Amino acid sequence: METGESRHRYPPRAVMLDYLYSGLGLLFTLGPLGLAASAGPAAWVLGALAALFAVYGVRTVLRHRTWLGVSEDGITVHGFLRRHLPWEQLTRCTLGYYSTRRKRDRGWMQLTLKAGRRSLRIDSQIEGFNTIVRRAARAATARGIALDQTTRENLRALEIIGGGEDQT
Repeated sequence: METGESRHRYPPRAVMLDYLYSGLGLLFTLGPLGLAASAGPAAWVLGALAALFAVYGVRTVLRHRTWLGVSEDGITVHGFLRRHLPWEQLTRCTLGYYSTRRKRDRGWMQLTLKAGRRSLRIDSQIEGFNTIVRRAARAATARGIALDQTTRENLRALEIIGGGEDQT
């Protein structure tokens, strides 16, 4: 780990729920699949759903074993595959909000960073999300990257930038 690098991982509660959802999905698809006719349409549908829940489970394992390192140099994903996105090559930075309710009172944010053809998506369940977003916004500003209206509104919601002033 580099000097001055902060470490961020997804908290156990977030990944445990994903493990539960994957396990329940497999239980409710593979269980009936064992009882269904092996070549019938129901078997195909249940098999396809079971495959989706299995992929979701694998994704959860990878996410659970992954951590991010954020430094003055860039952001590095440490996990099954190691990827580094240098701030000096940043070409795009967006921050989206996804609501689970019509009133928009519950939901999550997702930070998307691009450097050339490489991209990285980080959702707000990760520990220290605001720290990561603040650093990414500072890098985008330093590189002269224009932030879209939605990103600016979401940065204001996180109090990373003010009404008219950049506080990154």
